[in-house]
Amino acid sequence: MLHLTTPDNIRKNVRPISKNIENNRIEPYIDEVEQRIIKPRIGSELFIDLIDWMNTDDKSSFPDEYEILMNGGVYDYITCKQSEKKVFKGLQSAINYYVYAKIIKNNDINISRLGIVNKEDDYSSRVDLNIRLASEKDALQVADGYISECIDYLNVTKNITKFKRAGKQNNRLRVSVIKFE
Repeated sequence: MLHLTTPDNIRKNVRPISKNIENNRIEPYIDEVEQRIIKPRIGSELFIDLIDWMNTDDKSSFPDEYEILMNGGVYDYITCKQSEKKVFKGLQSAINYYVYAKIIKNNDINISRLGIVNKEDDYSSRVDLNIRLASEKDALQVADGYISECIDYLNVTKNITKFKRAGKQNNRLRVSVIKFE
């Protein structure tokens, strides 16, 4: 299936990731992010249209705003009282950071015939779960900020308002565990 980003884009445009992580370990996260986070937020029609736009050489039949939506840029935000310039990173940056968060949380887990195992070797040490969860939360906050800016852009862009979008809703549930000793 075609996607809105690639493992190479993720390696280049987020915080440092090892070059030794194989693409086949990153690609399932790309698919999950696009299907479970991005598509519900921007709508299926726009998602499909963006996939088509990304994978064609002749972009003349698509709105010019797709370039800014995907790669970020500057646009005019006009209210009834004033106009101001806004800048944002783009949808591809949001996708990349959502995938990065999944890599932080899940990449060292393998399913074997003996159950779930963690990869280890003589030259590494295991990072504490709390540190991993804090790093994931930080990456998710960045991704949520980027997608929110994309939704703002979509709301003021006239050439792509024909598509139905779900909006800025946050799709994560926060649960706090209270320990009694």
